[in-house]
Amino acid sequence: MGAAVLGVTASTAVASASAATIKEAGSSLVFPLATLWSHKYTTNTVQTSSVGSGKGINLIQLGQVDIGASDAPMTSSQYNADHSGTPVQIPWALSATGVGYNIPGIGYGLHLSGPVLAQIFSGKITSWGNSAITKLNPKLAKKLKAAGSITPVVRSDGSGDSYAFQHFLTVAGGKDWTYSYATSWGSPVGTGENGNSGVAGEVRQNKGTIGYISAYYLINQHITTAAVENAAGKFELPNGPNIVDAAASNSTISAQGSGFTGVSIVYPSKKYKTAYPVSTYTYAIVNKNDSNVGAVKDFLTWAISPSGGLFTGDGLDFSPLPAGIRAADAGLISSL
Repeated sequence: MGAAVLGVTASTAVASASAATIKEAGSSLVFPLATLWSHKYTTNTVQTSSVGSGKGINLIQLGQVDIGASDAPMTSSQYNADHSGTPVQIPWALSATGVGYNIPGIGYGLHLSGPVLAQIFSGKITSWGNSAITKLNPKLAKKLKAAGSITPVVRSDGSGDSYAFQHFLTVAGGKDWTYSYATSWGSPVGTGENGNSGVAGEVRQNKGTIGYISAYYLINQHITTAAVENAAGKFELPNGPNIVDAAASNSTISAQGSGFTGVSIVYPSKKYKTAYPVSTYTYAIVNKNDSNVGAVKDFLTWAISPSGGLFTGDGLDFSPLPAGIRAADAGLISSL
């Protein structure tokens, strides 16, 4: 299934002619899962589109879709600019933003820390043989010194992965990261590519590159992936158990409205020893007065249900929602 949806920009489930059509667009991170759901959910037709979190927010503001998908919560200005209704932001999927690289002779698990990543993506570290990198990877020092210069690859579109990764750099990179975090890329450093597929393709094809990419695309394009240092001082990969450990750090959904800040699970405390530190929720944003809201409620109820979509994403590296988040989601969905 993963290979079938990779690189596709839209998908439509088969349903009866009389069924409602639900339009979802936004996050490329959640797109593979939303597309899988669109084929498994049969009550109504679901159309999915991978256009980036920033565009997903814009489309829901304009009332052009029924679900705007974003890995970042709306800012207060975005919320107040939604003239199509009162938006409700529901965490409906759980995954992670990984760090992929292309270094000849070096496989999975290169150790990278928040400060080192902050220096790479701000242009302070420009070669793989830099002592800050070799100190974390002493057994790979010779190969790293032969690897040459680093080419960071970033998202050129509005992206929830940019938001999650820059949030991580802000809290874990300390003084080495001086930019704010948002869906747009803040640093002047980096080769821009559109969507997760664009960044993944650039990293897979070009030696010396490094980019932040959602876990699904790392797996399906077989991109070597870094083990990122968490608050406990352990270097972890973006796999299911490590994402679940990060999710255990926070089960509180902030109050809806212009001050909504989502459910942050980036760089949890050292209590969560195996947590992958760039784990993230992604949100289904729905306007309360959407003309299709009844069909949307049915689809979202199915998506978070253990007997529906909830446990269908493991093969795409999406972890099931924790019980507390699922219960809170049910309340938000019923309020639509």
